[in-house]
Amino acid sequence: MSSSNTAAEITCASLVFKATQSSKSSISVTEQVSSLLSTKLGLKVAKEDIDVAHRLGKFNRDKARPVIVKFVRRQTKSDVMRNAKLLKGSVSFLNEDLTKLSAEVLASVRLKDPENLERAWSFEGKLYARYRGKNHSDRIDYEHFQT
Repeated sequence: MSSSNTAAEITCASLVFKATQSSKSSISVTEQVSSLLSTKLGLKVAKEDIDVAHRLGKFNRDKARPVIVKFVRRQTKSDVMRNAKLLKGSVSFLNEDLTKLSAEVLASVRLKDPENLERAWSFEGKLYARYRGKNHSDRIDYEHFQT
């Protein structure tokens, strides 16, 4: 990957995992992510499919830090996201690594009209929402949520 990638291109192949056990080295974090994907999602993701995986934030003994994972191929990330629903009800979950603006817009959509909003999510950097009573999803336009 060249060093001229934009933030959107870099985050396109990245996910943030929560509730994995603490580890000191990035090699063992990569192994933990590979193992989690295999056991919880039934995906065969080799360590070689992960470009880099490391913990976010400051070390705290009492709290598990989230892990950001950048995959070698976008397709691997898409496969993981498609199976993410299998984590529902467990202590582990994953989110797409969104830009600050996208994360704020998604949060704003969820807060704006919670009674009518059935679901809001992101997929490959794009934001979507489904409202109660509608059979289709709408792509979220940033202009409606600018402050």
